[in-house]
Amino acid sequence: MTYRNHWFHGRESLRQLPPECVADCSGSGDRTADVAAWVRRLDFDGPAWLFREYLREYGAWDHSDLCDHNANRERVLWTWACNCAEEPGAYDFLYLGV
Repeated sequence: MTYRNHWFHGRESLRQLPPECVADCSGSGDRTADVAAWVRRLDFDGPAWLFREYLREYGAWDHSDLCDHNANRERVLWTWACNCAEEPGAYDFLYLGV
């Protein structure tokens, strides 16, 4: 199943994050505003159930936190950007598997 804006097909991303997004959304300090801006700019989205399932694996958010899909969009983009920054080339495409 391809999501409405073509970011995901099943559990796999179909697009890469732009290098500028990775630079803006990863690193030390509060990146909340940058992440929110990139979510809007990229129209970053995916299936709500898949984002919840993926984020649950981190153990950083409880059930009530994961009910907010807009916040989950930001969390997924943020974790992806951080992974890309830490291991360039290893996360060109995201797999939201379990």
